[in-house]
Amino acid sequence: MKKHIVFLTVIVGLLVFNSCKKENDSVSPLTNSTSLELTIKNNIGNSISGASVKLYASGIDRSNKTNQVGTTQFSDASGKVVFNELSNIKYYFLVEKDCQNNINGGVTTTSALIANKTTVLDIILSETGTLKFVNTSSNPYRVYINGSVAFDMNGGTTKYENYMSTGFYSIRVLQLSGYLFTATDKTYTGTLGCGQTMTVTFP
Repeated sequence: MKKHIVFLTVIVGLLVFNSCKKENDSVSPLTNSTSLELTIKNNIGNSISGASVKLYASGIDRSNKTNQVGTTQFSDASGKVVFNELSNIKYYFLVEKDCQNNINGGVTTTSALIANKTTVLDIILSETGTLKFVNTSSNPYRVYINGSVAFDMNGGTTKYENYMSTGFYSIRVLQLSGYLFTATDKTYTGTLGCGQTMTVTFP
């Protein structure tokens, strides 16, 4: 009788074990829930819908617009986009809407995302335009933008400065060589509008 009881106990134990094992086997592994939620706003705090948002894993990729992570998303009516199933690394993003973008503001998560958490950030867009410089002489010039040295230009060259903040600009050009007595030193002024190009042709 005792043998039968022991035998039945073993059989019941095996059935319970196999039942539990099958139940556990049917449970799918945890999915990656590391996410990034961005809310796109203008400089007065209003949400921007329809802004394109591209995600990158490095600053170089963002600058070169290469190796984009996932697909481009567009902010909804509340200005939000959400990227799911991300790695717990630092991400960079490029956000654009017409002549507004985040180039002069927040372009990165500043630190790695926390695994299986949602990182929430507000992204402020600003209006930008392009400064175009044309050196029509054969001599080199040094270019100052709003009082600070920006770059040197060789003779007969053209240079573009993209994603410049809109507003008033004072451009000084100083001749570096090719003069007999006095170097050409001129200052040009103008206002750069949103999406516009302000051209400075010198000397």
